[in-house]
Amino acid sequence: MEKSNTDVIIIGAGISGLSCAKRLIKEGIRFLVLEAGQTVGGRIKSDRVDGFILDHGFQVLQTTYPEARSLLDFDALDLKLFSPGVAVRTNGQLFYISDPIRRPQDLWGTLTAPIGTITDRLRILRLFAGNKIKGSKGIFESTDMRTIDFLRSYPFSDRIIERFFRPFFAGVCLDPDLNASSRVFRYLFNIFASGDAALPAKGMGAIPIQLSEGIPANQIRLGASVELIGDDGVTLTNGQKITGRTIVIATEGPETQRLLKLPVKSNSKGERCLYFSAEKPPISSPFLILNGEGKGLINNIAIPTLTAPSYSSSGRHLIAVVVLDHPSMDNESLEHSVRSELRQWFGDPVRNWEHIKTYHIDHALPDQSPPVSNPAMDSGRVRDGVYTCGEYQRIPGIQWALLSGRLTAEQIINENHFM
Repeated sequence: MEKSNTDVIIIGAGISGLSCAKRLIKEGIRFLVLEAGQTVGGRIKSDRVDGFILDHGFQVLQTTYPEARSLLDFDALDLKLFSPGVAVRTNGQLFYISDPIRRPQDLWGTLTAPIGTITDRLRILRLFAGNKIKGSKGIFESTDMRTIDFLRSYPFSDRIIERFFRPFFAGVCLDPDLNASSRVFRYLFNIFASGDAALPAKGMGAIPIQLSEGIPANQIRLGASVELIGDDGVTLTNGQKITGRTIVIATEGPETQRLLKLPVKSNSKGERCLYFSAEKPPISSPFLILNGEGKGLINNIAIPTLTAPSYSSSGRHLIAVVVLDHPSMDNESLEHSVRSELRQWFGDPVRNWEHIKTYHIDHALPDQSPPVSNPAMDSGRVRDGVYTCGEYQRIPGIQWALLSGRLTAEQIINENHFM
């Protein structure tokens, strides 16, 4: 079979692999990105279906992510912002909790919503202030524990834990049991409270597309699935051998384990995202809706077209419903059950909602049980000539995927002498 060679082989064209490639370009180091799929982006992709932009699972870009601000052109992405706050369904009603500084018109509703006590609200302010003072480095140096234990020790009331923190963290980390790291929770809570959640006008898939710009087309090979890695390169499933001094694995956790010949342990968190279209949206403002009822399949709901009208070319609204993975349910049963819940939430108009597509994301996020180390200090080196970047043994999310890609590239630059 045909052979080719390069200095660095990057396996995976998700945003961590692309971030690694962008840093190597600056040093003039030869590399080749191998992607098994037909597009760049990994899990961050967007499809166009029936005139709608459908992201592969509901996702947002946080505008305060420092690595995103450094690597991405926000103006070119034409970011559209969600309202600063959330709508929480509890006691059969929707209650809106907003940032009182950015949305003072919602102050009274925020104060009177039956989500928690006045003391809880004061503790949230104290938590936010403490997180700001500590900063990212301080948060990841703080004592780590399960998030549920951290919240109870603060101490927040059971009401606000069940009606706000649990659905919030389930939506962000797919962890309704709140067993994930308190460091992760504190970092994410600080990020959400400090900036805006946004959607690119052309969908989340615009992010990896923008990252890939500037990388020569002949240095990204799509449809190239790696069968195994060796001492001097990789072998593709078609038998082709590609030699390289250094290999970077930038794939999902289970695939990374397979390539490293480790036992494949899938601790990933899965989700299903059901997309519907409707003539009228169920709410009028661009808030993320959390399920604070403590029951039901639905975890959270978003209406992307209230934030970014460009997600629809027909004027109809797009509704994204996220369900934490239920592998025992087929698509038809899941849609029927979810639609039944939606009717309880929003009434008979739901009968006229049209189902567009359901996405299964098996490895949406990796396990984040404590202790979790500072991702800015992690080493990507596995052994001589082999590195990992991305989610494997790290914190997931756009910020950390981009950062790990850059840091891995810089580690390669420092540890190797390329001509």
